[in-house]
Amino acid sequence: MNAKEVVARLKEELRLPNFVGNVQEKEYSEEDYQQVKKDLLKYYEDYVGNLEGYFPGTDMIENKD
Repeated sequence: MNAKEVVARLKEELRLPNFVGNVQEKEYSEEDYQQVKKDLLKYYEDYVGNLEGYFPGTDMIENKD
């Protein structure tokens, strides 16, 4: 599959219809695709998914209205 097909498949499988990724223009095997997907999920987990890690103690903040 080519880069456009990789992006289209990621959009579908990860349910990210607005995903715009910079994927190297080349032919991807299934193994290559799975590695791209794994890397993307790891990036999300490390840099986006764990916001509490960047704001320690936020779970203890109470709304005091």
